[in-house]
Amino acid sequence: MQYISNFCFIAVTIASVANAQHPLPENDNDWVESNEKIFLKDEVTEVYITLDEDDLDSIIGNTDSNDLKNCTVRFVNSVVDETFSSVGIRARGNSQRDATKFPWKLDFNEWVEDRKVFGLEKMNFNSESVDPTISRATLALDLFRSMGVAASRSSHIWLTINDGSKVQGIYNNVEQIDEEFMQAWFGNNDGDTYKCRLKDDGATLTKLQPNVPETYEASEDYEEQRTGSFLRLYDFINFIEDSDDITFRRDIKDYLNVDSFLRAQAVDVSMGGWDGLYMLANNYYLYYDEETAVFEYIPWDLDHTFGMDYIFIPTIFGTNFATKRIEDFGDGCFIACNPGENGPPLIDRMLKIPEYAQMLEKYVKEITSTYMHPAVLGTRAYELKDLLVDLVYSGTFSGPTMDNGYNKQDFIKGFVQPNSYQKFAGATWGILPFIRTREEFIRDNYDMDNSFVVINEVLADNENGIVDENDQNEDWVELYNESDEEVDLSGFFLTDRYGNPRQWEIPEGTIIGPRDYLLIWCDDDEDEGPLHTNFKLGKNGEGVYLYANHPDLNLLVSSIVYPALSEDQSFGRLSDGSSALGIFDDPTPLSANKPDEFVIFNDGLPPGEFDLGFAGATPDSTISFFWSSFVPTEFTIPDPFPCGGTTIDLLPNPDKVIQIGTENGAAIITIPEDLLDNVYMQAIDMTTCETSNVLDMSE
Repeated sequence: MQYISNFCFIAVTIASVANAQHPLPENDNDWVESNEKIFLKDEVTEVYITLDEDDLDSIIGNTDSNDLKNCTVRFVNSVVDETFSSVGIRARGNSQRDATKFPWKLDFNEWVEDRKVFGLEKMNFNSESVDPTISRATLALDLFRSMGVAASRSSHIWLTINDGSKVQGIYNNVEQIDEEFMQAWFGNNDGDTYKCRLKDDGATLTKLQPNVPETYEASEDYEEQRTGSFLRLYDFINFIEDSDDITFRRDIKDYLNVDSFLRAQAVDVSMGGWDGLYMLANNYYLYYDEETAVFEYIPWDLDHTFGMDYIFIPTIFGTNFATKRIEDFGDGCFIACNPGENGPPLIDRMLKIPEYAQMLEKYVKEITSTYMHPAVLGTRAYELKDLLVDLVYSGTFSGPTMDNGYNKQDFIKGFVQPNSYQKFAGATWGILPFIRTREEFIRDNYDMDNSFVVINEVLADNENGIVDENDQNEDWVELYNESDEEVDLSGFFLTDRYGNPRQWEIPEGTIIGPRDYLLIWCDDDEDEGPLHTNFKLGKNGEGVYLYANHPDLNLLVSSIVYPALSEDQSFGRLSDGSSALGIFDDPTPLSANKPDEFVIFNDGLPPGEFDLGFAGATPDSTISFFWSSFVPTEFTIPDPFPCGGTTIDLLPNPDKVIQIGTENGAAIITIPEDLLDNVYMQAIDMTTCETSNVLDMSE
């Protein structure tokens, strides 16, 4: 098409929210405070530490010591400028303690009881000395949280200790896994917390001899950080090793949040993360949630990702994670598995259950097509590059004074080089080439799945909307059947607590017709009728999850995590069944979600950026968004071009009309500021050739 071939393209981020589970802890005051004041994504916080020079020399000369020294800390960014005294400081880490640029830990309540600084009791300043870009850990943590896995936040800081002559440079401030973290993510913090790492034989979750709890307590591979009890870890490991296949299949869900665990492993498989349980039996936490009575898996220390390897590992094993098949990811894992096994016993046994193997594959495909798509994670990588480029490898750490000899040029190159797999390099891939190659490999080798029933729309504060059979305004969840066949939902489960997947069972005989809807009332009053749940929805945001009616396995079918909503607002898919989500001021229970309309959602973007959705789009179809800086004029697309004969309302002009191609019916678009007062937009579903309304962006 001549006029399309001349269009200029502008930056696009696919706005797609996949099935997520653990919501971000936005209802936890401490988490919110630290998010607003210290974990800033778009700026570097300056941290100035002063302590006795002899104490500084003592730490530098004995990094294995965990003895805290007394210091004063000042934090400066666009939000805060605050100073705190009587703060504990020491070296931290495992293998990195011997690095020239080793990590640091701050403890705010060692000498001031119960003190929190910006909602935090401790801070970890990681050196990221093995990663030339100092960005992989941040990107990996973003990826875990995007998939709904409980994971730390991170932000970059410029650290100066005393006069800066001995310690000054960029560090990564990574959130501590402690009782504050557990309270925020799980709503409780009293459970056993095991830090699992490779110290002796690795945290393989296999039996130690003699097989008694005291042996695990004595092992350096497992450290209990909360209660001091190793009974639950001991019981879990014995179940993994001793249960027969039938018992393991039936009961693993009673020990472990299986879906969250599979999501976490899928992130590792997607980004080539080999430093967790799957490959190295290292760097993860297990938290026993007292409320759900199952373990939660929490990732940790994620710089060995996106093609980053120590030199001896690719040299010996030759592992190109960018083109490693999903089903073979754990073959030949470095420590935790036996020949022919796909990972350590826990993972190997789980993946021998076909349904769980399918879920892992599904999540890898989901990650690589959305959150790790080059247009999404690649954009974030370049944001980090621009944020750090003027500061990295300056101060006291650069070139000959830096581990691995990295300098600013290594930082700049590290995002794009190597652009193909280099076996004998520490960074076997540049970040962007790895992401592109991994996404292409998964897309080309695995068919994408289609769901059949999805959670389509949620309303959590019904004051004036639809009423139930008892004439009451109750909260509701709408399900939608994407298929052309009716679906029997008997025995499926709906829950608002991800760790409690069997909270409410859908009654026998509940049928949802083809391309039809089902409304379920979330009022915590099952006596009101068969489709009334035993839980309510929180208007301040949470998740809703639909699980299959499997007798033994917890298999997540669909979920939506929604933000805080005003009364009578709903949150759902921009079109029925699509993966793009948004807030609706006019809810659509039991009817199509906003057909053939633009939706603007996700407030708070910078001037000129708009998060747009074409709600009438066919799920997962390709959409063309057009914008024009002049009054709309009708134009008919000529044959034989795609959607020939379709009339649009913006006269094509290569200098004035811009086309953006995207999937899932949504995109973040940027309009030049000098055009903001006179811009019109329209979209075309390139599958059905239906057009949206014309949107006047100046309004």
